[in-house]
Amino acid sequence: MIQYKNPNYWFLLLSAVLMSSIAIASYFMPNKIPFASEGMAIKLYRVNYAIIALMVLLSNNLLFVRGYLILSGWVMIFFVVSTWLNLPPESILHFTKQDNILHSNVGIISIFIGVIYGQSHQHKHKEESL
Repeated sequence: MIQYKNPNYWFLLLSAVLMSSIAIASYFMPNKIPFASEGMAIKLYRVNYAIIALMVLLSNNLLFVRGYLILSGWVMIFFVVSTWLNLPPESILHFTKQDNILHSNVGIISIFIGVIYGQSHQHKHKEESL
């Protein structure tokens, strides 16, 4: 069972809620939200991110949660870099400046939490129980 005190779990849950709420709000109020880019692909990415994140959370496997945080963090960093270098994902997803700020922040925090609160955090709890 996943330790609900683990920051990996809470950040993945928070980012899933954030991404899904931005995606849903961008469908209903596209002119009011700065993250509401015109590309349908980015909206689908955010919905899929949230759905897969919830499935990973329901797996109750900390290794899967950490892996998803780290992998999705690198994907978000790639999205930001693709905007700077005009790589193909940028032309498909149509990122805005606000999208890049969101993706860079969530991506870096995801990678940081996934790496820092890993196995060493688990061993600490095992030693305390002895």
